[in-house]
This record gives sequence, structure tokens and C-alpha cells, in this order.
Amino acid sequence: MTATAHALVAGAIARAVPNPYLAIPLAITSHFIMDAIPHWDIGADWRARSKTVTGALAISETVLGITLAYFLFRGKVETPLLLSTIIASELPDWLEAPWYIFFAHKNKNGISKKSGFWERVSYRIYRRENVVHAKADLPFGIITQVVTVAFFLLLLK
Repeated sequence: MTATAHALVAGAIARAVPNPYLAIPLAITSHFIMDAIPHWDIGADWRARSKTVTGALAISETVLGITLAYFLFRGKVETPLLLSTIIASELPDWLEAPWYIFFAHKNKNGISKKSGFWERVSYRIYRRENVVHAKADLPFGIITQVVTVAFFLLLLK
């Protein structure tokens, strides 16, 4: 899912569950539930773009998502809880970013025997985070996100 989808659902979780000891783990869990639904995201075509372009798109979309969730839920949720749940919901993607930034490239799909410690660690995080990741092409992958976010916003109202 896009960072915006994760941020919006995290905001809904924070609004519905004001206890941070429950809301933050729910936000992390929501990430994996949402990623199991077929979707499109910024990273879908990363091999066809430069890392600079992919990074700029991902950062811009993350800032957009956080900003949108903040303005949608401010005043309805305490700001520290809101930001904590948003960070928690996006953390799995942020933890896999080092693999893409430092080690992955167009022709590399894994690690080799010569891979160093940090490459192995970042690859394991990337692989673990992608166990339930279901991808879909455009436009279906955007439609599934809109429906998923709408479902959670209504469910957690």
C-alpha cells in the first residue's frame, strides 16, 4: 500500500483506540493486513527508474500521507498518539528501505556469499516484510487501496 493509505488507516486507529499501548501495535499489524491485499505502490516499478527518482517519489508520497492524515485527524486525536500510530504503520516499509537504497539494483534479486553483515540484515528485513505483500497493476491496485482505506475508515469510525 502507499504510505498515504497506511497513514490514513493509522489515523483511524488512533481515533478509535485512544490507548497507545493498543493503538501502536494495531497500527503495525494494520500494515501487514493492508499489504496482503493486492495493491500498487511507489516501489512497484523501482527497477525501471533511478533510485533518486524512486526515493523522491517515496519521500514525497510519505510526506503527503502524513500531512493528509494529520489534517484529517487533528483535533480528534492527540497529536503524539496520531504521529506514533502513523510512524508505527509505516515502520515496516522504512525498515526495508536500506535494502533498496544501498544494495538492490536492477539485476540483483538477493544476497551472495560475499555479502556483508549489513547487506544480509537488510535483505532479511526486506524478505520478511514482503512475505505477505500482494501486488497489483494499475488501475486495479489503486482501486483496491481506496476500497481498503474506506473500509477501515468506516469500520473504525
